[in-house]
Amino acid sequence: MFNNSFELNKNNINDKVKLNGWVKKSRRMGDLLFFDMRSGEEIVQVVVKPNSSAFEIANKLRSEYVVSVEGIVLLRKNINPKLKTGEIEIEASKIVIINKAKQLPLIVDDETDALEAKRLEYRYLDIRRPINYKNLKYRSKFNKLIRDFFYENDFIEVETPIITKPTIGGAGEFKVISNNHKNKFYSLVQSPQIYKQLLMYGGINKYFQIAKCFRDEDSRADRQLEFTQLDLEMSFTTKEIICSLIDELLMKITNDFKEYKIKEIKQITYKEAIEEYGSDKPDLRFENKIVDLTDILKNTNVEFIQKILDKDVVIKAIYFEKTLSNSALKNISELIKSQGAKNFLWGKINDDGINSSFKDISQEELSQIKKTMNISSEGTILAIIDKKHLALEYLGRIRNIFAQEADMIPKDILAFVWVTNFPLFELSDDQKLISMHNPFTAPLEKDLERFRNQELSTKELLEIDSTAYDIVLNGNEIGGGSIRISNNEDQVKVFKALGMTNEEIKESFGWMLEAQEYGIPTHGGIALGLDRILSILLKTVSIRDVIAFPKTSAGTDDMMKAPIEVK
Repeated sequence: MFNNSFELNKNNINDKVKLNGWVKKSRRMGDLLFFDMRSGEEIVQVVVKPNSSAFEIANKLRSEYVVSVEGIVLLRKNINPKLKTGEIEIEASKIVIINKAKQLPLIVDDETDALEAKRLEYRYLDIRRPINYKNLKYRSKFNKLIRDFFYENDFIEVETPIITKPTIGGAGEFKVISNNHKNKFYSLVQSPQIYKQLLMYGGINKYFQIAKCFRDEDSRADRQLEFTQLDLEMSFTTKEIICSLIDELLMKITNDFKEYKIKEIKQITYKEAIEEYGSDKPDLRFENKIVDLTDILKNTNVEFIQKILDKDVVIKAIYFEKTLSNSALKNISELIKSQGAKNFLWGKINDDGINSSFKDISQEELSQIKKTMNISSEGTILAIIDKKHLALEYLGRIRNIFAQEADMIPKDILAFVWVTNFPLFELSDDQKLISMHNPFTAPLEKDLERFRNQELSTKELLEIDSTAYDIVLNGNEIGGGSIRISNNEDQVKVFKALGMTNEEIKESFGWMLEAQEYGIPTHGGIALGLDRILSILLKTVSIRDVIAFPKTSAGTDDMMKAPIEVK
């Protein structure tokens, strides 16, 4: 007798089997009783005849009862091509009810009736749905692919601490109160960043781990309080080596997804990304780029444009060979204005010229615009008039919104792109200098001597480029890293540029600076967000759908009723 194998087909005809699982649904057809039995994502049909000793028990079965069935494998009269076991059925001779199930709060099926809040409250039931079982099963395979890849490339897997010392700045941290150390606390690690650098100091030249990370921040569709990342670091490496390694990994983990076409992986600089796409995480499934129209329209006779333009204001525009209704364009206008944008212009081009915001420009100006934007057919021009950084930022958002509304984003393409040469610093909302990536990122070689040997103003520090690089997929940042600072004096200078005093540096990072005095290698690495990658590849609504027990969008655990009051 075969025990609990749902991998049955017509080669098993007349075999005696014993299966354990859940009742998916039951039904009567004449004198016969049928029910579907589920284990994981596999389903087998069971038939019970009225003269069988199992018939009385089968008649009591309800959805999600857990049962054990013994019987013989038969060929089905009506084959179900949607099931792997659709050629066969089990004629039950014995049924044992292992556990009953009360009335369910949600339908345990891919097409459930429950909203996400209800599904997360009863996540243990939600996991039974085949789509969720399949996602979690694939996640297991995904992790194995990653581990196998790095073992084959001679990396050492090392687990780093989860509870650690709080760090200055950065994302919000979870505090862990210590019972053994009165009035003191640890924090949950935001990432293994410092620990993996210490591993390089310790001579572990090629490290990786699939690491849990924790950040006390607002949850989003692509962000959770706790998340999983692939973390790696290498000694004596370069950006080119790391990017090449990750390119190879990405090709390996996307090999299962034959429904996608994978575009050639590009590399562009941060400056190019912002200037051409208005975003440091551009979606390259469509190529529409931002163009500057300031010079063309600086002397225009259109009064409202002349009133807005001055030496600090530019006109940035983007063209689509698509059109939307006036009401749809008005909705985009209202949306982007609600986000703070000013002076949003749009116009539809056709054989008669251009209408709406651009209707009063001259034929010569229209001709120059068409030439500059390579326009040869009908379509839509969208533009923002504002200070350069604001015009680019808002037009980058508009680019994505319009493409979405016009249904012009291919669903079968994976467009990876490396964004490199990020600025070393940026300004916070309160105009303080902060690290764009982290304070351990090294300046780019071309700026290193200037950074080391000159006292730079805030404006000059903002002009220093770094060795940081991000990998982006379909407009989503899925990873980031850099070559690290391996010079003690450079590290101190970065800390001081961030406004830290000598006392703060010593208290927070004195042990790290001392470690750098004992001979350390140059090194660099990257971290990839595995939840985000899986969510994109599996086409889920959010990363919650690829995590076994996620938090809600409010950051709560509605199943276990957390967080709770401090007592």
